[in-house]
Parts: sequence; structure tokens; C-alpha cells
Amino acid sequence: MSPSSNLSFWLSLTLLVVGSSASLSSYAPSITACPDTSKSPLVRKFTATKQKLNPLEESFICDRESTVIPENWKAWLGDGSAIGYKTADFVDHFARIGLAFSGGGYRASQFGAGVISAIDGRNATAVAAGTGGLLQVASYFSGLSGGAWLTAGVYMNDFPMVQDMVLGSQPGWLLEEDLLLPGGETDFTDAANLEYFSAIDQSVDAKAAAGFNVTIGDGWARMLSYHFLSGTNESNFFDTSSHGAGQLWSQIADATFFKNKQAPFPMIIVDTNGTFDLTTESTSLNLTVYEVSPYEFASFDPDVSAGADLTFIGTSLFAGVPVNKSSCVTGFDQAGFVIGTSSNVFLGELAEGEAEEIELLQELLGAPVEDLTPANAVVSKWPNPFLGLSPSNVDSLNPELELIDGGTNGENIPLNPLLVNARALDTIVAVDASADTAQNWPNGLSLLFSLERLSTILVDSHQQLPEIPTSTDDFVAQGLNLRPTFFGCNSADTPLIIYIPNAPPINGDAPFTNAPTGQVQFEVNETQVILNQAYENTIGGFVPNANLPDPNWGRCLQCAAVDRSRLNVKPVIERSAFCTKCFTQYCYNPANLTSSAELPNRQLTYAGPNSTAL
Repeated sequence: MSPSSNLSFWLSLTLLVVGSSASLSSYAPSITACPDTSKSPLVRKFTATKQKLNPLEESFICDRESTVIPENWKAWLGDGSAIGYKTADFVDHFARIGLAFSGGGYRASQFGAGVISAIDGRNATAVAAGTGGLLQVASYFSGLSGGAWLTAGVYMNDFPMVQDMVLGSQPGWLLEEDLLLPGGETDFTDAANLEYFSAIDQSVDAKAAAGFNVTIGDGWARMLSYHFLSGTNESNFFDTSSHGAGQLWSQIADATFFKNKQAPFPMIIVDTNGTFDLTTESTSLNLTVYEVSPYEFASFDPDVSAGADLTFIGTSLFAGVPVNKSSCVTGFDQAGFVIGTSSNVFLGELAEGEAEEIELLQELLGAPVEDLTPANAVVSKWPNPFLGLSPSNVDSLNPELELIDGGTNGENIPLNPLLVNARALDTIVAVDASADTAQNWPNGLSLLFSLERLSTILVDSHQQLPEIPTSTDDFVAQGLNLRPTFFGCNSADTPLIIYIPNAPPINGDAPFTNAPTGQVQFEVNETQVILNQAYENTIGGFVPNANLPDPNWGRCLQCAAVDRSRLNVKPVIERSAFCTKCFTQYCYNPANLTSSAELPNRQLTYAGPNSTAL
């Protein structure tokens, strides 16, 4: 018997033993009668120069900023005297802040979790450090790829504290269970792995039986659901529980914490499929970028400028109208599928000639996935809600969108939605866990990609970035990838960017936060070290020419977060003496460049899961 035949035999046997399960089948969308689209259109259209936010988003932001955020600012800043201001002077003028969490697999999701712990006002030690509270004053939260997994962990599990979210029993990310092969390290045909894939296959088959095109992207979605959605634990990992099937991204809007405006407004970023360029490891910047919020699937790219009701995404539409008014789709927006689309990295493997794993996954998932060409198998397929809507956009000509990893165009930090003109953000916290260097550290490349796309394609639709170094070499030479930096400190025409890179521990310890993107299993003690190192760096800032945390960093972060509030008040409030001193240390200043030599004894090589340091 050939290896392929042997695999098929064991998979078929496992499917017979496990049987069918309605809970697993709830991954399949359902057909329902359409709403009255004359009163509630399923698609809204605008232009690049006359943008409109979704009314529900607009209402959420208005309510959060008028009733919740002001009290959170007061809780974080106190009366403001510690940073040289009066908090009361900023009431009704507080800066609008967005948080952006980059891609980078489990490395990015764990590092991002450590950052969240350090800025969470519910964390007493972070509050004592002065950083805890930034999360509570933010209006927006965006993530892509590994950052999308983090976003799901936060928003699909009732906005938990980080320690409970990652290492708790409910939800808990179960990172010690390998993402691809939880039953064994190297063998797809291990009985436990076959049971795992048979359960995944039942969900994928149910979606196919409902009439939707499925790909490896659906299998990937189900794998991620085991780790980042609720309902899976160590005891039921290999049984036929739903494992997140039926949990929808639109259901975030029904959660109590969301109704009470206790968290920022979340968005996940996905890219349109295109030719993969091995020299830049990115697709063309011309390809459309989409965002998925709890309310809609949308793009603010000028040639799309439209949004579709997320509840009914998957419905066949033409020019924004259901093709069959008695046949609308619900349940397509599976949370696992949303974050799986944003992290669908298989296109890169195919472009690099690594098709063997893709073919094996096709075989494990069976028909109809195994019948697809590898190129068609690696994308995630969404019925196109904008078909016939925008003749200038090639996507509008296709009944189906082929979507891929949200960072594939090089913009690995999801700044795109936070720079949309209509959202009018003042300050953006860019959390960068990209693996740009040989040691898996960021080097500013994502910012450069965003700068190029903003200044060439999104001139009319998005705010621009402030001045940044012109090359990754300059970024690294100035040490900007090794410590937090504020960009745009004196630029009133752009948002202020608070850049928080994944960097080695400031005290010189061996690093664990720079794991390879392809590492899909972490022991509990390793994850704890990663969370700790990310947390310590985020509350620590830096002291030039030393390996010490900055005792003023927490207040300096407050200075950066509140700074644009000064400009919103008339007459403008002068920057305080304390904050001016902070900005001298932390702001990027082309006239006074810093050097990586000012950050001594940083270890760059990944310590690895088997290090004795654990």
C-alpha cells in the first residue's frame, strides 16, 4: 500500500469511528430570508473624499468616548500633575487612540499579549508602573495574522485578563498542543492527529455541503479555533466538541463587555490575493486591503470605498442587492475563518516551492479541497459582496474574493484602518513583532511599506505617517528597533505614532520573544517567560547607555498618549516641562539621530524552548 493510500485508509477509518456531529457542522453557514433592504441595505457606498463610517461603529465610538473613556483617562492620569498638566483641561478633547498589533504567528500573539498586560488598567502592577490604563483609553484595536489571533483571544472570550486568556483553563490558548500535529511531532498518520483532522474535516465538509467553496483556509480556520476560541481544553481536545464552530465574529456585538463599551472597537485585516514576490516577500501594494469589524466587511481603499453587513456576508449580491431576496446567508463570518483568512500564510510556502505540506493537507481534508490546484487551495474564498458595485476595481468583477494573510503586502502592522480619514485618530500605538531580521526582530520594514502605500495609493482616503527613517538600515543603526520610539512628536498634520517593537530584554537576559514564525508549539513555562519579557520591556522603556528600566517611562507614555489632546484644546496648551524632557529622550528627531550603541548588551539570538534559562 502506498503512503498516500495508507493515509487515505486510516483517515477513512477514523471518520467512520468518530461519526458525524451537529456541533462540528455548525461551522457551515445557513440560508435565511433576506431583511428588507429598502430599510436596511446590506451594502453601503461612499467615496475616498466623502467617507462614511458604519452608523453602528460611529455610535459605539461616540458612546465609548463620551461615557467611558473620560473616566478611564482620569483613572490613568489622576489629576495630571505628575506629568505637568490638569486632566480636567482635556475633558471633551482627549486624543483618539488606536492600538495596532502586528502579524508574526505565535510570536506576535504572545508578545502582543504581554504588551496588553502591561497597558491594562486592571493589572495593578502595570498601573503602579504608570503604563496600565492605556488599553482603557483606546478607541480602536486592530490586528492581523498573529495579531488577529490575539484579537480573537481578547474579543471572543469576554475581554479577559491576559494571564487567564493565555494560560488559564478557560479560555487558555493551549499552546503546548501543536497547531498542526497535536497528536505527535512529525507524523500526520498518528491516530490522535487523524482524529483531530477528521473533526476538522467534518466542519469543512459541512460548509462544502451547504454550497460554499472550501479550501485549506477553512481547515486552517478550524485549527486556530481550537486555540483561540472558547470551548476547547486539555480534556476534550481530541473529542467531537464544537471547538469554536458556530462562533461568529458578528457575535462580538452581543457580548456584555462590548455593549457596555468596555473595550476598544476591534478590526481584523485581510489582503486580496496576488502574485507573491520572493524578493520582497510581499504582494503588490495596489491590491485591495479589507477590514472585518463586528458590524461589517469593508474597504476604505479609494477604488472600493464600501462596506457590507457582516451578519449577511456570504450572501450572493449584485450591485449591493441580494440576487435572491428569499435566500440570504448567515453564519459565514465564523470567527475562526476571519482570523484564519488574516493569517493564511500558505501562499508564501507555495511561492517558495514548498508544496508538499500543502498537498498533504489537501489530502487530509479530502474532496473537494484535494481536487483543487495548489494555487486555488491556499487562499480563503469569500463570496464578493461588492460584485458589480465599483467597475474601476478589478475585485468588483469577480463573484468570489480570494483573500490571504493581512500582512502579505508588507504592511505587517495593521495601521491601514486606523489611518482612515473618517476615523480621525490622533495617536496610534504600533506593536511590531515582525521577523524582519535573521534573528526574528523587526527592523521598521512594515512602517516603510505603509508609508509607500499611503503616499501613493491612499493619499485621498487616509492620514499620512509622520517622518520616519528612510531605510531599514537607518532604522536599525539608530536603535529604533530595540526600544520604544515616538514618531511625529511635532507634526500636527499626522497622528503621533507610539512604536513598541519586540526587542531583547533591556537587562541583557537571553531573549525568548523572538521565536521563529513557523514555531507552532510552546511549553507553558516558555510562554510564561515570553509574556514576562514582553511585559517587562513594555513597562521599562529604556535608559541610554545602560541596561536599566527608565523610572519615568510610565509617565512618558502618558505624555505621548495625551499629547494630541493639547492640540484639540483652544487655545492650545503648551507641552509641559516634564513631557518635553520625555520627548527629548523618546521622540525620533532627524536633526539629532540616536545610535544602537546607546543600547548595550542586548542579546539577539533566540534562547529556544530547551534553554536552561527556563
